[in-house]
Amino acid sequence: MIDIRSSSTLRIAAACAVAALASLAVSASAQAPAPGAFLGAVLISDDAEAASAFYRGLFGWEMERAADGGYAVRHHGRMIAGISPLQNAKENIEESFWLVGLVVADVETALEKASRSGGRIFENAERVRDFGHFAVIADRQRAPLMLIEPGREPLGGGSGPGSWVWPELWTDNVDDAAAFYAEVLGVGHEQLDRGGSPYHVLSSAGAPRAGIIRIPEELEKVEPGWAPYIAVADLAASLAEVTRLGGTVVFRTAEHPAQAVVALIRDPTGAVLFLYQIGSLQEVSR
Repeated sequence: MIDIRSSSTLRIAAACAVAALASLAVSASAQAPAPGAFLGAVLISDDAEAASAFYRGLFGWEMERAADGGYAVRHHGRMIAGISPLQNAKENIEESFWLVGLVVADVETALEKASRSGGRIFENAERVRDFGHFAVIADRQRAPLMLIEPGREPLGGGSGPGSWVWPELWTDNVDDAAAFYAEVLGVGHEQLDRGGSPYHVLSSAGAPRAGIIRIPEELEKVEPGWAPYIAVADLAASLAEVTRLGGTVVFRTAEHPAQAVVALIRDPTGAVLFLYQIGSLQEVSR
């Protein structure tokens, strides 16, 4: 899980991601999700009620209380996320975090590949109604990821404010992580050069699906983990809402050439995610 203690290098990483984000923003289609597609995430939270109030206020997400004390999260009626109480986690987890979910063609095959490739299986495949089959793994650096084999009921997708747009892995070994996910997810891998800073991208069906960046040495307490990006119409207004709702702005990109494209926030339960301002990428991605 990512526990951000410093922000200077994160601004650079956010700027590196904008080109891939720009490509992703125009690649949506009505076809079945391709391997590696980002369909949603589950917030593992030590205060599900506080988290639901925060995200409902910030993004207008619709919350449906679940029997386990968590929430099913919808955006414009479409399921995009879940909130699960920390005490329900099968592993010994001490802090809230967003568990990113990426598509695989066959979840059982992906689990076999993950295990054979030195990954760890946290949760075996389980069917959730008609939304598909879900499993949770960790890569060789122990970054957790949810695998999704989509079912008949649509997940994620959509566009505009409040929609997921990009997942990013922070890791100690970029090349090893890229090789692991290429095998497990069935995706390609390429390295981009953004102003001298390498940025690695997983791709499938001709579109970027996720980014990978090495954890800077100065960020000693950051563990390998995935972080999601979500779209907002007005970054400045959204950051004001973050503070009003009890969250924290870790950094904003006004100090970087990327300007106000992205910002990192922490919700009231301690989980972090990036906000991305819609329509601001053309200024910095060319």
